[in-house]
Amino acid sequence: MRVVAVPVKRHFWVVLLAFVALAAYGVVRFATYKASPAQRLSEIYFYDKSENKVSLDAFKGKVVLVNLWATWCTPCIAELPSLDRLQEKFPAEKFQVVAIAMDRSSIAALQKFMKKQHVKNLAVYWDKDKQVPLKWKYEGLPTSYLLNQQGNVIKRYDGAYKWDSEPLLKEIKALLP
Repeated sequence: MRVVAVPVKRHFWVVLLAFVALAAYGVVRFATYKASPAQRLSEIYFYDKSENKVSLDAFKGKVVLVNLWATWCTPCIAELPSLDRLQEKFPAEKFQVVAIAMDRSSIAALQKFMKKQHVKNLAVYWDKDKQVPLKWKYEGLPTSYLLNQQGNVIKRYDGAYKWDSEPLLKEIKALLP
């Protein structure tokens, strides 16, 4: 068996060049990401409690927190009371929580579930036709998107949050007119 010795200098320069190329790629991607214009969620429709189609355009002019949740999702259920209290803290003409259920059940079952959870301030919305999974990028439930008055995504929140906590209230207040 013949062993071929590769000079250490050559390996060093190849590794260094690869590292520099990856670092440059990261810098360009980061700079591009930071410089990109405001992002919008893809157009979808969902249903309200009367089973009328609704889109996010119905909330233009308001700061909106879109929350994706499901009745079978334990963290989603845990954050529902804080979402309910959050909606109560701000006037509906300026701020709206749009909690979209991803369940396969019915709007009647969702309304019954919300009532059982003592949710009083949130409207019931349902992704009956499974528009969200096809058009929006998210990792799992719950996921929330904070939108400004123009409908641009300000921030995405993965996981459950205590929505009526002071840091989150400050983020939302900063966007209100």
